[in-house]
Amino acid sequence: MAGVKVRANALLQDAMEPSLARIAGTLRELGLSRHAAQTFCALVETTYASAGELVRKTGIPDSKIYYALDELAEKGFVEVQAGKPKTYRVVPPKEVEMRLSRMVETEYERRRAATVRVAALLEPLRAATRAPSIDVAYIVKGLPNVVARARALIGSARKDVVVLVSDEAVFRKLEDDLARAARRRVRVRLALPEIPVAKDLAKAAEVRSIICACMLLVVDGQQVLTVSRTTDGDAYAITSTDPTLVQLGLEFWESPRCCVM
Repeated sequence: MAGVKVRANALLQDAMEPSLARIAGTLRELGLSRHAAQTFCALVETTYASAGELVRKTGIPDSKIYYALDELAEKGFVEVQAGKPKTYRVVPPKEVEMRLSRMVETEYERRRAATVRVAALLEPLRAATRAPSIDVAYIVKGLPNVVARARALIGSARKDVVVLVSDEAVFRKLEDDLARAARRRVRVRLALPEIPVAKDLAKAAEVRSIICACMLLVVDGQQVLTVSRTTDGDAYAITSTDPTLVQLGLEFWESPRCCVM
């Protein structure tokens, strides 16, 4: 009977190893250190363990095991039981999933902020290469490309964003970007039909009701994006830094023929 139990445990161990290797690899991809991922997998195989037991189980030096355990505890992947010695155990799977999701979201926001910084640094460099007497207008074709350009412009805004959009579907694609701009303390002026707006955006933005069919975006009083149509196949937009076009865009916001308080 004892021999059967030993054999069963050996088979179970063999079955677990590929899964544990995949877990460790995934944790490394998501930002954990090698020792933290290795320690986590060792803890998965037991109910709880002390640092000394984990040293023997993983081969990680005792000078490094505490760094790994501190990393896991800080990220919320393990719980620590006070005592002499302290013992550690992995939190429930759903909580691990939640912690990993937060890590991914934080990393996404960090990378997105980095892309915005690059774009902000590129703008003055591009402006410096232009001949001062020439302001070229560029055409953007296709709704996905138009929306992507609008989101990029909103993301690059430092001071002010003016948006007029009569198409609710297009507005929904930009709503989160406008909310993030407002949280960056960018002034958001928004004109749209009588449709609900996310609470945080409605509270932060200056909102007007729109009575015309249009889509127009002005960023920092320097760049304008105007869209002629918003159907996927036919959508196209013109983007320009021409001061006259920018001013015309701002006047649409002020015009009582287009927007009402």
